[in-house]
Amino acid sequence: MSHGYATYGDDPEFTQEYPEPVDTTRRDLDELFAAVDGLRAAVEETDDRLRQDVADLTERLESGGANRQEDRIDLLGRRLERLQQQVQALERAVRVSDGVPQVNLDDVGAETRALAAEAARWDDLHKELVTKEQRARYEEEITRLESVRAAHAQCDRDLLDVIEVLASTDRASRARGDAEPELRALTTRRRTLLDEEIPAAVEAAEQAKLALREADAVEARVVPQLERAERAWHDLQVRLRTRITDALGSNALLPTWFGNALGVSPPSGTSGDAWIRTAASVLAYRVTFGVTDQALPLGPPAPEDADTTERRWTWRARLESDLDQLSL
Repeated sequence: MSHGYATYGDDPEFTQEYPEPVDTTRRDLDELFAAVDGLRAAVEETDDRLRQDVADLTERLESGGANRQEDRIDLLGRRLERLQQQVQALERAVRVSDGVPQVNLDDVGAETRALAAEAARWDDLHKELVTKEQRARYEEEITRLESVRAAHAQCDRDLLDVIEVLASTDRASRARGDAEPELRALTTRRRTLLDEEIPAAVEAAEQAKLALREADAVEARVVPQLERAERAWHDLQVRLRTRITDALGSNALLPTWFGNALGVSPPSGTSGDAWIRTAASVLAYRVTFGVTDQALPLGPPAPEDADTTERRWTWRARLESDLDQLSL
């Protein structure tokens, strides 16, 4: 239909076209997904190749060169691990670009931090208590006084028997001859008991009784606090476990440190409970000591001059062992 003037459609020499706008976000996502798929395929291929290499190397170990073969296995394992890390990083980038919400597990709030602080008092409180071994030593000191006094009583009885023999026998009799040296020995023994052993045992027993009374007083004061610390630890674990499971259930993006240490989900079977317990304990460690490192789940290692017997570092060592067990 013509309106009396030429239109673009009517002009055979007009060939201009209007291109559709390019969606760069969609293109970037497509590239990321393609990269993830490519890396997954590479991981699978490397995994298959690694299995074959391990099988081949196992056959060669009997013929020598074990150290060299072990080095090669270790190298292949590291390569596979790096590929898996790259896949995880790209998957994370895809989810971030796709608008998946991120959860900050460390942001637990003041109440939970207070629970962590209360639970952290357990070790120091427990150190105040007298150990069972120390109590046993105190009780031995008290029992020893009774034994020394019993020895003194027996010595007195033996002396009376000897004196009776001496009083009832002639000077030339054989019984009297045996009784006289025994009298000297018993007299010396009695003097040692009275002058040395009994006073020392009395003093040791009194100190032991005083120590036990003080230990009872400390126990009466500390045990209720220990019980509060234990309840705080239990409540802290429940809270953190729930926080982690809620994050998993919401399909939110977990922190990098969590994925590096534990992956993105618990394993199937009975090992799943050990996984969630370890995850809650790692988070409890971070909350207790204020760890904020986003790459390292337990933060930087202990400095060279640190006392590795302190609670923080012994706890860290246990968690590292637990994480290693999960990776087996």
